[in-house]
Amino acid sequence: MFEIKENEMKAETAMIVGIQHYKNDVAEIEDHLDELEQLVNNIEIDVVNKNIVKLRKITAKYYIGKGKAEELRDTCKRLQIEILVFDEVLSPSQQKNLDKLIGITVIDRQEVILDIFSKRARTKEAKLQIELARAEYNLPRLKRMWTHLSRQKGGGVTQRGTGEKQIEVDRRLVGDRITRLKEELEQVKKHRNVQRKKRQEIPLPNAAIVGYT
Repeated sequence: MFEIKENEMKAETAMIVGIQHYKNDVAEIEDHLDELEQLVNNIEIDVVNKNIVKLRKITAKYYIGKGKAEELRDTCKRLQIEILVFDEVLSPSQQKNLDKLIGITVIDRQEVILDIFSKRARTKEAKLQIELARAEYNLPRLKRMWTHLSRQKGGGVTQRGTGEKQIEVDRRLVGDRITRLKEELEQVKKHRNVQRKKRQEIPLPNAAIVGYT
């Protein structure tokens, strides 16, 4: 069963990838990568390589071109990189395709930020908001997660079939969890608003007599 919880990924080394779109300033991209490196370090992953990919247009399959993706794959193998982090927002299908081509976990900036917020959330409302955001992020990526699990276990055809059935179960479970989280958040917000109104209705001391005899 798929369980929504804080990311337990224990990758030790990462490459971060910035995208230079047409006429984008390289210095600005380097600044963004420096910022991303700090974010990745905050989730206890060491950045050992940075890479800027020049991109004329976004592709539906890999975001970048297949040739560039293969270059990243070769670099990751050579440097024994365990995780690839894009300084962009990738679609679920782009992540899945990159995972398959490169052979390691590929995540984007959004997932890094969700991990950081998960660790720093303190109030009940903040924790519910982060869990909801993570559930909505993970829902379209369930198949990709099962692909990683199958790869780790050396899954064959039978296991892949079992995984497909489990994906459908997990989708329902995650969908139900999203509905419950939204309901819980609404209750927390209502309670907060009621408490705020009560505080506003508390009468203040009479300024005319306080401090005077």
